[in-house]
Amino acid sequence: MHFSSSLVSMMAAAAFVAPLSKRIRPCFAFSSSKAFMRSGTARWMSQAADTETTSGESQSMPNWTTKQIRQQFCDYFELHPELPHSFVESSPVAPLNDLTLLFTNAGMNQFKPVFLGQVDPSSHMAKLQRAVNSQKCIRAGGKHNDLEDVGRDNYHHTFFEMLGTWSFGDYFKKEAIDMAWELLTKVYKLPSDRIYATYFGGDEKLGLEPDLEARNYWLNHLPEDKVLACDAKDNFWEVSNCTQIFFML
Repeated sequence: MHFSSSLVSMMAAAAFVAPLSKRIRPCFAFSSSKAFMRSGTARWMSQAADTETTSGESQSMPNWTTKQIRQQFCDYFELHPELPHSFVESSPVAPLNDLTLLFTNAGMNQFKPVFLGQVDPSSHMAKLQRAVNSQKCIRAGGKHNDLEDVGRDNYHHTFFEMLGTWSFGDYFKKEAIDMAWELLTKVYKLPSDRIYATYFGGDEKLGLEPDLEARNYWLNHLPEDKVLACDAKDNFWEVSNCTQIFFML
């Protein structure tokens, strides 16, 4: 049985994509393994921009509020014609039943019982196949601490919302990548010619092979020169390798 998830982190107030450099900024990140799949981190731009595509056609990114971005995300997955997701309310930012956390710091926290095989089989969560949520998160201490980075850049915050989709033994890499692409280019209308994807390029020291499966799925949407291999430092999450989408500003 595998798990799949897709995550988008969104600042509570507005929307800037967290910069990797001055020109390239990440939109999504997928971590992909047969045990668990997590997709991505994104902080969205709230201002519209008109750009020229490679075909010469002008595409415009809509000037949406954070509320609209959140609603479009949830609607896309809840109403998906082939893979509809159940909406799950945000859990408290101070976890009630998890003594390992001072604050809820990720959208996956409330699903930990499912991942660990500890979920009550009679509960609603045990019956979930696919889920979508908007989780309020605090990162002000512990391993994932953003407190010391606040004010040093324009994208670290101690409080934010993390939009997420989750598949429990249902769809996996291909469907997650296809839906992420459709969400970015068809729903949010980001110009496709300014999007790059990375995949885990392997690591000999860790004994890990390149994730060519994810690479091949991305080639259904992008040319080879926009699907790039990255090493463990950039494309490795704690439980699996990772693939990311970058948006060129």
